[in-house]
Amino acid sequence: MRQVLTVGILAESKNRWERRAPLTPHDVKWLVERHIPVEVLSSSLRIFRDHEFKRAGAKIVTRFKQAKLLIGVKEPLPAELLNRKIYMVFSHTTKGQPANRPLLREALRQRITLIDYEHIVDLRRQRLVYFGRFAGICGMIDGLHFLGRRYEAQGIETPLLHVRRALDYKDYKQARRHLRWVARETRKKGFPLPITPFIVGITGHGNVSQGAQEVLDIFRPIEIHPKDIMVFIRHQKKRNKQIYKIVFNREEKLRSKKRKGFYFEEYLEYPDRFESNLDQYLPHINMLINASYWTKRYPRLVSEKMIKKLTRQKKKPRLVFIGDLSCDVSGTIEITKKTTTPGNPIYTYHPETGQIQDGFWRRGIAVLAVDNLPCELPKDASVDFSALIRDYVYQVAAHGALDITEHAALPGELRRAVITQNGRFTPPFRYMRQYL
Repeated sequence: MRQVLTVGILAESKNRWERRAPLTPHDVKWLVERHIPVEVLSSSLRIFRDHEFKRAGAKIVTRFKQAKLLIGVKEPLPAELLNRKIYMVFSHTTKGQPANRPLLREALRQRITLIDYEHIVDLRRQRLVYFGRFAGICGMIDGLHFLGRRYEAQGIETPLLHVRRALDYKDYKQARRHLRWVARETRKKGFPLPITPFIVGITGHGNVSQGAQEVLDIFRPIEIHPKDIMVFIRHQKKRNKQIYKIVFNREEKLRSKKRKGFYFEEYLEYPDRFESNLDQYLPHINMLINASYWTKRYPRLVSEKMIKKLTRQKKKPRLVFIGDLSCDVSGTIEITKKTTTPGNPIYTYHPETGQIQDGFWRRGIAVLAVDNLPCELPKDASVDFSALIRDYVYQVAAHGALDITEHAALPGELRRAVITQNGRFTPPFRYMRQYL
């Protein structure tokens, strides 16, 4: 008779704002009822209290005793890794992120099986496990809040000053209710004419972008096509009680360097033949929300050169705020010089010097780059996420699977998400040797 694995729920250690749980008490109870033992590391920060997990049938522990399958949200500290365990986390390692290379080394040394949620994808490469929707939701709420603060620093008062930060709402339900009120105030009072028409630009079409648009849609924005923006601005200058939305498609945010047509297949194979086309639109939008996936082989969407050119124009730039929800340092948004935390979420990029300063300043571009945004609505985000991973956790634990990649009974998408096993990179991730 095969022996099931005990599941262990990690205590998050990224920062004091990280209160999410990978599994809820409801789903822990579901596992226990199916004879999967669960141990939960005690935590005073977690959005769900220890007694809730205990009531669900889990054992509350200060160190794991039986657990072999350890479930978390963010990457654990290298010093906290336990030998020969299975970890399911967002490792943030597969792009070669320098900050997490020590984690990779330790995972290999300790012969850990590392499963990365980001790589649990279907055959079309669509992610099946994600917090992306809540990254977008929290990112847009915070973006609107901090944009209001940014204008306030310039002496411009807008209805956006009423928007709170995502972490200041009890939950998403309360946030939606309050944002509907702010939307009514916006339609009633409007924006000062110098910053109208008020246009929000959004890149990306995945879960993060959809979450961001879900929040913006509470304001009943009118969507406009990028190619119509110049004519639109000339004719809509005095319409100050409306928010407008532009969602950039690939062929609008990118162009061929040789001024040929945009072909997605060519872009995927030869990304170096293309460059950003956003320089056509940045002068005309108030805020850019970036939710695009990016790796180093692809062109940046917003370069430092573009921002410097924008601010050297005679006319004062309309763009004053960028919410970089993808948070790739010096990545698709080159002025994302660092990631930030909910405790210190904003910095200002000064194009004249290329330097950044924490907080808001009258000049420059304000940047939001919090890399764990869903933690600002921890309960809602945890409930959604737990529902996505519960069955995967059950299958690994119930099969007693230690060599995940060799276990044919497990779903293919789960086996393909294993980065390290038995002290080696699995075949799809052997390219990561270059990072060590």
